[in-house]
Amino acid sequence: MIEPTQGPGDTRVFGLVDVDTVRGHRGAFLVLGVVLVVLGGLAILLPFGASLVTAFVLGCLMIVAGLFQGYHALQNRRWGGSVWALVGAVLYVAAGALVVAFPVTGTLTLTLVLAAFLVASGILKIIRAVQHRQMPAWGWLLFDGLISLALGVLLWVGWPSTAAWALGVLVGIDLIASGSSVLLIGYGARPAIRASA
Repeated sequence: MIEPTQGPGDTRVFGLVDVDTVRGHRGAFLVLGVVLVVLGGLAILLPFGASLVTAFVLGCLMIVAGLFQGYHALQNRRWGGSVWALVGAVLYVAAGALVVAFPVTGTLTLTLVLAAFLVASGILKIIRAVQHRQMPAWGWLLFDGLISLALGVLLWVGWPSTAAWALGVLVGIDLIASGSSVLLIGYGARPAIRASA
């Protein structure tokens, strides 16, 4: 059976990521990683404020993170992981919008939304890690996915007692892990140093 040829704008959902494509947009990966790490740090610091303000601001942080990730995926459509990055971005924006729209419903509901989001995000990151298995830092992306998945399961199993502390801390950890994995993918795609003759 002959495989269909791949055009310049096509991406294969489960294909390996081309290192040269990542290398060509290395700066975008590094910027996205820094933004996610900073937003994660802010999310961890916010739970000490009022619960309503915290929920609203956390929702906004998730939306901003999703918009950055979606913009990055659209700007780098030739990157093999762009489809899953776009799906992850939609999840970030949708979960953040739910948190912003319903902050008064209480932390119990928000915690369940967050648990579902982290589980789905973890699964998507694991799929993306498999796509990046030829990259030097692909193991970190896999670790990132496993962290998101474990945090979601931990939140779900410990509910409702986890609702008191979970929102900011877990979103922050997830964003920092995501940012770190993107930074390492971008750093790992640096051009090879050529030895002088």
